[in-house]
Amino acid sequence: MSFTSLKELIELAEKGNTTIAQIMLKTEEEQKGIPKHQLLEKMLEQLGVMEEAVRKGTESPVKSRTGLTGGDGYRMKLYARKGMSYIAPKTLDTLSYALSVSEVNAAMGRIAATPTAGAAGILPAVLIHAIESGRFKRDEIVLSMFTASALGLVIANKASISGAAGGCQAEVGSATAMAAGTLVELAGGTPSQVGNAVGIALKNSLGLVCDPVAGLVEIPCIIRNGLHAITAQAAADMALAGVNSVIPPDEVIYVMHEVGQQMPESLRETGIGGLAGTPTGKKLMGKVFNKKTVSQPAKYQSAYEIIGPIMVGPSSSHTAGAVRIGRIANQLLNEKPVHVKFPFMGSFAETYEGHGTDVALLAGVLGLATSDEKVPHAKQLAEQNDLSYEFTKRILGSYHPNTVLIELEGETRRIKILASSLGGGKVEVQELDDYPLKFSGERPTLVIRHIDKKGFLAELSNILNKHGFNIARLGLERAKKGGSAVTICEVDERSVTTIVPILKKELAILEDILLVHLP
Repeated sequence: MSFTSLKELIELAEKGNTTIAQIMLKTEEEQKGIPKHQLLEKMLEQLGVMEEAVRKGTESPVKSRTGLTGGDGYRMKLYARKGMSYIAPKTLDTLSYALSVSEVNAAMGRIAATPTAGAAGILPAVLIHAIESGRFKRDEIVLSMFTASALGLVIANKASISGAAGGCQAEVGSATAMAAGTLVELAGGTPSQVGNAVGIALKNSLGLVCDPVAGLVEIPCIIRNGLHAITAQAAADMALAGVNSVIPPDEVIYVMHEVGQQMPESLRETGIGGLAGTPTGKKLMGKVFNKKTVSQPAKYQSAYEIIGPIMVGPSSSHTAGAVRIGRIANQLLNEKPVHVKFPFMGSFAETYEGHGTDVALLAGVLGLATSDEKVPHAKQLAEQNDLSYEFTKRILGSYHPNTVLIELEGETRRIKILASSLGGGKVEVQELDDYPLKFSGERPTLVIRHIDKKGFLAELSNILNKHGFNIARLGLERAKKGGSAVTICEVDERSVTTIVPILKKELAILEDILLVHLP
């Protein structure tokens, strides 16, 4: 990553007489090895999914799976057309668009997490509003999404974009700041003005708790998206007018992290405190689940970890992340699964039913992708595929609150992985078959089981180097000296299937080798 703070990012843009978007695009091109036109095409696809969700909920009412929410995006659009509002009707369109995307998400429809599903309505709302204003071309909007991703990367790496880790300020607050800064650069503002917009927007979100009623990404999440979309536009206008964030944006991000750390667990996505703990909140919990409420750090690098993934809602951490964890288990088992057990902890344990984490994990274990519209029907698919399953709660250790243990069995194999969903659909395996090995599956990852032997890693590295593969990350854990061992090897190259048979042939002590990759 060519920048680690907003100050550094702003200075790079000013020194190079360029934009934050261009810096991010160049960084992505160098990191991924993908040509610029393909990166832009992929971002155009993300914009298409955003616009689809905007239209879906404003052209007709969309109801959530639970029936607790829905139709507000449509209602606001109709109300704006009357021209009798206090706020300018076109501004109300922005609010209705954000509500629409959030309602589509709650209905387990397709959205693009920006940076998470819980805050996915804000950036699409302001971008579609900008397109409709007639001031900007679509390709300018697509490029501006790289501005949003650059700002989001700094926030994610310096603080958090996970409600379970930092409250709603980490999700809705981050999205509001990203959207505000993006609008400033889109309008021709300076890099410093972009930073001021981020600071202004984020200051207004400090302390915002994550208190989803019944653990669902519905109340108050949907309405927060609508109101904060307008906040993003206001923050952008303030910065363009010359209003400065007296507290530098990097310091605001640091404070957001500190505030998040000091929040009690009940106010961080557990569905216990705040609005979720009100008499009405508890009543709704009982209505949906027929039970009472009980109390009981990741590095982001790519633009598409912030603008994306394209996913079926309602939660990027609990749904998209869970699908990805399940897919890793599926690839590691490498045969048809017949039984799986999912012990949860933390926020996963408290809210998995409302967020669809159960169906998401099953979908991943069955090999479905985050955007597959069959994800909500995973339990039916499991039955059709003779896959038995069970969900339990367990203390799994000092990990991220969104952590699950998957004990997966096939006809001849079984594997066990402990993995965490870190926010925005990003995941990390913590343990594989009790070996403390960390990997995400974002890069092609070779999972090699072998006998511990002096010089094994050097031998592996030499073979990969000889065949043109660059190692991005390498880790080995062993049961004992000279005993069973597992090596995790992440490589930069996208096509690695050709190297697997070569490694099997040339590494005599190899027991098994599998490829894990979540494109």
